[in-house]
Amino acid sequence: MDKHRLPLRLASVLVSAAAVAAAPPPASAADPAPALSCTAQVITFAPGYQAVVNVRNTTALPVTGWQLTFQLAGTATIGSSFGGTVTRSGSAGTVTPAVYFATIQPGGQANVGFGGSAVPFTPPTGFTLNGTPCAASGW
Repeated sequence: MDKHRLPLRLASVLVSAAAVAAAPPPASAADPAPALSCTAQVITFAPGYQAVVNVRNTTALPVTGWQLTFQLAGTATIGSSFGGTVTRSGSAGTVTPAVYFATIQPGGQANVGFGGSAVPFTPPTGFTLNGTPCAASGW
């Protein structure tokens, strides 16, 4: 073996080993991100309504950073809310949880909602939690 090529081969092996050490670990089947589920119920008494949404954490980890969205007719008003702050932009509404519901512990739940009216009567619809539709509830 040529004694001048040995350092070159050794350098090549060291560079390859450094590249392997710096490479990110292969993707693994890690635990999925914690998820929440929700059920929504709209109680109507035309021209009024009451929307109540139950958000549940069925995972083993606390979940934070959740947000509820819904659709509301342009003529609808919101008169009161509970469990969070309701904001509106056109026909899109958002409920941001109150500080005491911002983190839902494993097995925990939060109830949020709001009331109002609409003439002509059109109650809120399309409730989603972080983009996932809420199931309808008939509590």
